[in-house]
Amino acid sequence: MPGERLPDPSLRRGIALAGGAARGFAHIGVLRAVEERGLDVSVVAGTSMGAIVGALWASGLGWEQILEIARSTSWLRLIDFRPRGGLLSPRKLREFLGRYLPDDFSGLVRPFAAVATDVVRGRSVYLHEGDLPSAVLASAAYPGLFPLIERDGLQLTDGGVLDNLPVEAARFLGAGWTLASDVSYDPDRENEPPAGLVELGRRAVDLMQARLTQVRLAMNPPDVYVRPDLAGIGLEHFGKLEEIWPRGYEAARAVLDEVEL
Repeated sequence: MPGERLPDPSLRRGIALAGGAARGFAHIGVLRAVEERGLDVSVVAGTSMGAIVGALWASGLGWEQILEIARSTSWLRLIDFRPRGGLLSPRKLREFLGRYLPDDFSGLVRPFAAVATDVVRGRSVYLHEGDLPSAVLASAAYPGLFPLIERDGLQLTDGGVLDNLPVEAARFLGAGWTLASDVSYDPDRENEPPAGLVELGRRAVDLMQARLTQVRLAMNPPDVYVRPDLAGIGLEHFGKLEEIWPRGYEAARAVLDEVEL
């Protein structure tokens, strides 16, 4: 949970990966650009889908290995309908995380924090030790779809409720320099009105999240900000992996080409 930073933050570089469901595939392309540039990233923070991708990378997998996992995974089959407690069961997602991740944070090669939301106290929680799959699961438990995840005596839901782009979580881990990959909804790039009540409800959540992220960025800006153009890509577009991840790569490469590291 939030507390004192690790020593010598100026010696560490961090990356913060935002939530965004299928849009989070763009993080794979961002990681490709980071690896190609030879950028030494010491710590990783992620929210929701950013926590899934970030945990895989923190475990020592490279961008190509993460892409292969994404390609071989039937993402919609991770959805397990249940009659109560939430529309979806976390069981299949928990099994997926357990298949590819170490059991404990201590098994990671980079310090990592998954951001979740404590729904009782109304605060962000940085999960950075103990059981790893449950931490990532809590970060990705989209409210209204997944039930609350109980961990360490807390009732947790998706970290994107309060902190969808976890720059502060990366700094909590000791990052003195942070790259942020933002795949959240971008009102400035979308021009289609929502179709139907379900999409309207989702758009309302997207807009609130986008504006909250803008406020947090103004208060705590990252050193490098990557914002892939994901116009037309919705949360549910898992079938567009091969369209999404290159957008992240092109955006990150363009930004990093202009940065003196």
